[in-house]
Amino acid sequence: MKFILIRQAPPEKPGRGRCDSAGFEKLAAAERLGGAAPFEARRGDASRWRVVTGAGRRGRETAERLFTLSEPPEETELLAEAPLRPFRETKRRLPLWLWRWMAVLLWFFGEGRNEALNRAGRLLDSLEAKGRDCVIIAGGLTLAALKTALRRRGYELEGGGLFPRPLDRVRAAKNVPRCGGCKHNCRLTEPKCHVGRSKAAERGIPIQ
Repeated sequence: MKFILIRQAPPEKPGRGRCDSAGFEKLAAAERLGGAAPFEARRGDASRWRVVTGAGRRGRETAERLFTLSEPPEETELLAEAPLRPFRETKRRLPLWLWRWMAVLLWFFGEGRNEALNRAGRLLDSLEAKGRDCVIIAGGLTLAALKTALRRRGYELEGGGLFPRPLDRVRAAKNVPRCGGCKHNCRLTEPKCHVGRSKAAERGIPIQ
């Protein structure tokens, strides 16, 4: 079974500048619940994939702009993006980037990450039981939890880097065939050299 994880598009009205703790909490909630910023993308064919998003406008709008869909994407609360909380209560106006990074650290080292991992595990249980390849569109922190949950289940991840940017894609698959005969140790679906391509041809594996 294969998964493609996509980080949802940026918020329609991203905050800028400085704010106090109350202002940050209000802004974070508006970004979480609001729509996606406009972007240009060539629509892909997702007819053989199951497309799943969080129960919010941004994930749904990202899916609709990225793919030609015969039906609306499935929505689930298990992909709900974690609410970002201020790291302290203050009337002092601090840079927004500082509020964001501190909120992410608070999530990572607090209960937020554990809760997201629990939701990710329940979602993967459900999707794996159906056995159909899936596209999952989620926010950044939810995507991080999904990556961890997939690795723990033996999936091999590719793409997106350590911190995927909006619209970046991460591919996850189990039992990925590799050539074992070159310095690249190529995935046989995406061989990087003639050795990998020869091995793929020998095994009858189509090259992407």
